[in-house]
Amino acid sequence: MYHEMDLKYKMKCINKPIMICDYKEDGYTKNIKRVFKENPYGHYAYFKEILEQHDMQGVSFKKRLYVIKHYILFATLTKRKGLIKKVKGIKNKILIILLLFPGKIATKIKFK
Repeated sequence: MYHEMDLKYKMKCINKPIMICDYKEDGYTKNIKRVFKENPYGHYAYFKEILEQHDMQGVSFKKRLYVIKHYILFATLTKRKGLIKKVKGIKNKILIILLLFPGKIATKIKFK
């Protein structure tokens, strides 16, 4: 949803607090690793959509790495194969090839 909004609408950033709150001990943010492990499919679909529909031309290298890292993470958690086939952009494909093996190992260690 946020990706589609970002493509269709302009965003305005505000450098002021909009809301002040406390994190709950059993909340989403504090338990993100568990959330990722138990529900990887929606996250995988999000990053897959980005890489299959856009070559990410003009996107910073840092943001590109973030997307590819998470694509590999959630592809590993959902046991997907053939990750490069439908990805757009040669830079994206090269980065996936370079990061796939180390990314799979890191995911398996971190999410044991």
